[in-house]
Amino acid sequence: MKTFESRLRVWCGLLLVAGAVGCTVSFPDDVPYTCTETADCGGDGYVCTSLPDDGPRYCCLPDPAEVCNGLDDDCDGLVDNLETACYTGPEGTLDVGLCHAGESICTREGSIACVGQVLPRLETCDGLDEDCDGAVDEDFDLKTDPGHCGACNNDCSFLQDCVNGECVRRQELDCANGQDDDGDGFTDCQDRADCDDQSCGPQCVCREGSKTEISCANGEDDDGDGLADCQDRADCPVTTVCTRADGSAGTCQINALCG
Repeated sequence: MKTFESRLRVWCGLLLVAGAVGCTVSFPDDVPYTCTETADCGGDGYVCTSLPDDGPRYCCLPDPAEVCNGLDDDCDGLVDNLETACYTGPEGTLDVGLCHAGESICTREGSIACVGQVLPRLETCDGLDEDCDGAVDEDFDLKTDPGHCGACNNDCSFLQDCVNGECVRRQELDCANGQDDDGDGFTDCQDRADCDDQSCGPQCVCREGSKTEISCANGEDDDGDGLADCQDRADCPVTTVCTRADGSAGTCQINALCG
């Protein structure tokens, strides 16, 4: 039951015995009482407000706060309008970078949801602070990252490395390791751009895309082609200095022997 002091004390006095100091009238909770202004509502904190969507005006006793119950608890003419900010992100991230609060709303189920908030997310390279830690693009090394070389989203080609923020052609790191270090499809001496005249092992040098024996007097197959010294006629032609079986110096002969 709702109880309030009627402003029409004179009218109430006529209904009570002489000497009465006031009148208290009780009405059922489900009966709305129309009004024009708050003074019509008899005090006790009641205010004159309108039903939602500018409906008829009625006397309403405000509750301390709006709750999700399908009613106008705070008597402002709106139902379930919480009008409170909300944020569910980690402490210290609100209003940092892109993160900001949202608005609390009532769901159809009567629960409270936070809509419109922006929470921390994985940092991307775009000049913005998505993870809301106060730093921009801190997870990316623009000096060495081939996908963001010198600037966000500046991609080096698959044949390039990012060096000091610039895309430069990748080179064969070792001309004797049997690996295509720079990914250009050529291995060791076959990569002439990088390995010509470079060492491919002890007494081996890369020349014109192939391993070449540079010592024809050490008894070794320096270029790994199965032929040693004068036998390797491509690298040790006739008259090339060699070492005879007795250890003396000689020259490669037409028969592929050192004579």
